[in-house]
Amino acid sequence: MNGQATAPASSANLGPGFDCLALALELRCHVSAEISDEWLLDEYDTVVPLPAGDLVHRAVEAAVGRPMRLTIHNEVPRTRGLGSSSAVTTAAAAASMRAVGEEPTSQHLFEIVAELEGHGDNAAAAAFGGLVAVAGNRVRRMTIAPELIVVVGIPDHHLSTHKARAALPKVVRLNAAARSVARMAFLIEGLRSADPEALAAAAGDELHESLRASLSPVTGELMGAAAEAGALHTAWSGAGPSAVALVTEDTRDEVVAAMESVVGEAGEVRVLPVAAEGWR
Repeated sequence: MNGQATAPASSANLGPGFDCLALALELRCHVSAEISDEWLLDEYDTVVPLPAGDLVHRAVEAAVGRPMRLTIHNEVPRTRGLGSSSAVTTAAAAASMRAVGEEPTSQHLFEIVAELEGHGDNAAAAAFGGLVAVAGNRVRRMTIAPELIVVVGIPDHHLSTHKARAALPKVVRLNAAARSVARMAFLIEGLRSADPEALAAAAGDELHESLRASLSPVTGELMGAAAEAGALHTAWSGAGPSAVALVTEDTRDEVVAAMESVVGEAGEVRVLPVAAEGWR
């Protein structure tokens, strides 16, 4: 039996929502799975063994406990802060379960991927779609105003999640944590209502964005250019180096042009619809 599944990209954190907020975006990873006598990966028309330590191998093993041959087509740029690992592991686990005659649930897929990644924001977006908040193993879909448009600036360089997380301290100051909670409250309201004042109050993250600034200066440049062009909210997309901007129809073209001037011809700027569905 051949099992197939897809899962979307995602932009995690969105500023103050570190490790607990993410937005699914309509770029998808497509995976086809077949029961096999050995672990194999077919990607870019090349078949190679799938190592035991690989995240995809571990996700499939957790889901079905047996070798698979996986064919992967991933539209999500890798190591750019767009949840590519969550998309591929979610889709691979779901396709493998279908290959053995099981129909997965979003909650089960989320728990598999969140456990492997150590944080659940991208995993929740990949599994459930839309705007999601995570607390432990609980996921809540939240409202995002339909007039908000997502623009993503994707530089032509990579930044690993491991390196980005290594830049963060183990302990944060109490007053910084309190300001972050306040920003998160304004962000949730701003996302729900598209209120410019609420979204403006959500800016200025101190828990991860400012601490990672030196790892990818272009990310801050993208955010600054987008804000100056009229974006209502800007943020690092996940661990970067991509930046996400929330705009309206009135400012979309100006923001796109401003971000394009930063990334240059080697990078790209994309207007991405919110993925209303997670895996499918």
